[in-house]
Amino acid sequence: VLSNAKYKSVEHRVIVNSDQERVSLAFFYNPKSDIPIEPLKQLVTPEKPALYPAMTFDEYRLFIRMRGPRGKSQVESMKSPR
Repeated sequence: VLSNAKYKSVEHRVIVNSDQERVSLAFFYNPKSDIPIEPLKQLVTPEKPALYPAMTFDEYRLFIRMRGPRGKSQVESMKSPR
């Protein structure tokens, strides 16, 4: 959302190694609940309008809870129609 879809993230993939034990740690960094999340102003132009509506992190969490986890398709579903 912040990059206005300029940055393309990759899906996390893991290859299992049956010969060696593996440990994974997940870390999540969340903004304050009332801070608006929206595309950066520098990345929004008349030629490339904002693809996502502004919402607070609390609104985003509610959006996720109401629809259930869906990975990257969850964020894609928030895109504004052009």
